[in-house]
Amino acid sequence: MTEPASVAELDLGPASLLQRVGRWRRFLRLRPFDTSTAEGRSDERYRRIAWSTALSTAARFVGMATGFISVPLVGGYLSADSYGIWLQMSSFVAALGPLDLGIGLGLLTVVSDAYGRDDRTAARRAISTAIAMLGTIGGVVMAIFGIAFFIVPWAHVFGVHSQPAISEAGPAAAVLVGAFAIGLPLGVVGTVQLALQTGYISSAWAIVGNVASLAATILIISMHGSLPVLMLAMTCVGLPLALVNGWFLFRRQRPWLMPRIHDVDPRAARSLLRTGSLFLVLQIAGLVAYSLDNVVIAQIMGADAVKQYAVPTKLFVLAPTLLSFVLVPLWPAYRESIARGDAGWVRRALRRSIILAALINIPSSVALVLAGPFIIGIWAPALHLQPTMLLMVGLGTWTIMNTLNGPFGVLLNGANVIGFQAACSVLMAIANVTISILLVQRIGVSGAVYGSVISQFFFVLIPELWYVRRLLGRLADTEPIAESPA
Repeated sequence: MTEPASVAELDLGPASLLQRVGRWRRFLRLRPFDTSTAEGRSDERYRRIAWSTALSTAARFVGMATGFISVPLVGGYLSADSYGIWLQMSSFVAALGPLDLGIGLGLLTVVSDAYGRDDRTAARRAISTAIAMLGTIGGVVMAIFGIAFFIVPWAHVFGVHSQPAISEAGPAAAVLVGAFAIGLPLGVVGTVQLALQTGYISSAWAIVGNVASLAATILIISMHGSLPVLMLAMTCVGLPLALVNGWFLFRRQRPWLMPRIHDVDPRAARSLLRTGSLFLVLQIAGLVAYSLDNVVIAQIMGADAVKQYAVPTKLFVLAPTLLSFVLVPLWPAYRESIARGDAGWVRRALRRSIILAALINIPSSVALVLAGPFIIGIWAPALHLQPTMLLMVGLGTWTIMNTLNGPFGVLLNGANVIGFQAACSVLMAIANVTISILLVQRIGVSGAVYGSVISQFFFVLIPELWYVRRLLGRLADTEPIAESPA
């Protein structure tokens, strides 16, 4: 089967960068392509990926801008102890994240697959079940916290010793936990939109939410509100917006996906938990592998040495973060195209994602290896950092490896190959911590990144390369499903 001309012209060959951008611009149109043909479905996938990339990037920048503005506003308004509580809340939220048991990521895979098979019933059943499960988890979290609220010494937990911070610590935590619990089932809306390759809609609502939260924060400060009220403005403004977004999704855009109580299915729950638990293992392994580097350095070399590693690392994560805006929308697109048997599109999309990753990661890494110390000197002169070339080369190598790791991981997610990735990630995490400890003892802070490079190369990159080759071979034997999408 030959590649449609409308898609073939997108191939990232020797054409100039401006020509490539010009070819992609036509996908930033509002009107969907005709999806009754293979050509139209391919073009529509690229259109949705383009819009998701553009709006998710805009949402991230708006989020960074509102966060940048809110820091001096809140810091100048709150007392030192109250501001300390505010800063600790972000870590508190991160600790609550795994409580969803990976159900959201499992739902993403299930709905994407059902969309590719035009199975509206399966999609609605999974959505209804996920909302019931996440709502139950949220209720349990609130019940447990309701008991803990009167038992836990919150002032001690947050390390505050003055008023009004002592009296505000517990209520501020209650607001945060309440917003998290309510947000669990509401988060299904954004997950479903991502699964349907319309993540740009949830990104647009995120932009509105960030701006509204900043406006609410400014209003509360002007009215001299307390820390819990300020937390309410920052964390809860997005909840009614999520409800509105859900109303549009389930009542106006795709009413056949409206969650129903009688569609809650124990079999769907088991499927979501099975897939979600593997995603949870994958997330925890990644957290252990990459978040313990600072701990290893602190334990071996002292807390002051952590900044020598942590600050340069922040520069090198920018390119992978930028790349993720493009790769994440590919996940549901892969799932849908695999369900339809469109192996050609999968191969083309993977090739282009690797080329794009190389265009982003390699030049930026080389530039940061050479100019990183100078940039850090301008960016954070008060820290007096002098990163070694050994550290910078290691960070650059880690970033360049993401050129394959990122695209491969998204493809395997789309193909629902989660158990294999989870096993590789667990082995990688164990090797990473072990090798990092040995290398930090011998070569200093640079040892942490080389532990990541070595373990990721042998336990993630090589196994993924082997599996992806097998996967593409199997997909080549499948036949496209000639039917119109939902």
